[in-house]
Amino acid sequence: MKVMLTGAFGNVGSNTLESLIEQNHRITCFDIKTKANVKAAKRFQDKVDIVWGDLRRPGDVAKAVKDHDVVIHLAYIIPPTSEKDPDWAKAINVGGTQNLLSALKSLSNPPKLIFSSSISVYGPTADKKPPRRWDEPLQPTDHYTHHKVECERMVRESGLDWAILRFGAVPLLGQIDPLMFEVPLNNRIEFVHPKDVGLAVANAASANSIWGKILLIGG
Repeated sequence: MKVMLTGAFGNVGSNTLESLIEQNHRITCFDIKTKANVKAAKRFQDKVDIVWGDLRRPGDVAKAVKDHDVVIHLAYIIPPTSEKDPDWAKAINVGGTQNLLSALKSLSNPPKLIFSSSISVYGPTADKKPPRRWDEPLQPTDHYTHHKVECERMVRESGLDWAILRFGAVPLLGQIDPLMFEVPLNNRIEFVHPKDVGLAVANAASANSIWGKILLIGG
């Protein structure tokens, strides 16, 4: 299967990439060319095709999406950066997703789309009995979750074959996220190992039963 992966060299992206390679997919990695991404790409460069580009440039996106079976959209600006510079983050998160959808819809045989979201779109849930379910009301509380909710709506209304995966908290292993210290002590947090998330996303790419569904990826 031919798979395109946006945000291929981030935390979730690199773990997804490992699983996709193990499953023998033909992979195109789409990401912005930074020193960190170029360094991360070196261990994959003989196994995948790499297209450097910017989601904010429709031409970059349109060239990258052609001739794929599935597009996995992981590229996103997350907290705290999304909260420090919300306009820049929205241009990438919402504007970039819109560019991707437009590029896919322009194709005569568009790929299916997997969009990565977050269980944080439910807002504070400490007062609710677990587990969370896909059809519960959404309560975005910051720029990041507002962006996710807006993009989920665009994906669902796109007319494409789509699936939305809402992840639990995916830690960057070996680092302490300072945002952890802003979470109230009475709040539940669902952590998911990044390798488990990567495997779930890779499995979704070749699954037949996920399309048109919103799935929660927990630990």
